[in-house]
Amino acid sequence: MKWETIVGLEAHAELSTRTKVFCACEAAYGGEPNTRVCPVCLGLPGALPALNRAVVDSALRVALALGARVADVSWFERKSYFYPTCPRATRSRRRRRRSAGAAG
Repeated sequence: MKWETIVGLEAHAELSTRTKVFCACEAAYGGEPNTRVCPVCLGLPGALPALNRAVVDSALRVALALGARVADVSWFERKSYFYPTCPRATRSRRRRRRSAGAAG
């Protein structure tokens, strides 16, 4: 049996937007503890996230600058599971399809 090595790469970037990705809370460091949070940030039941348009625009610009293929459709789902760095146990995740991938 012949094996083929396939290597994937996941990259994270901090975008310089005024607000957070899924809510209107200010995205800045410093300040008093717990002053830049809302029900969406805390993952409270019934609090619905709203995707920040500036984040989408910035991500698309980066993908196109890198020559990546951009998907026509992408969606997010809220899941609850234990994650060590996120003790509230609710994460918004994009699933099923990549938003952008290698060109070709």
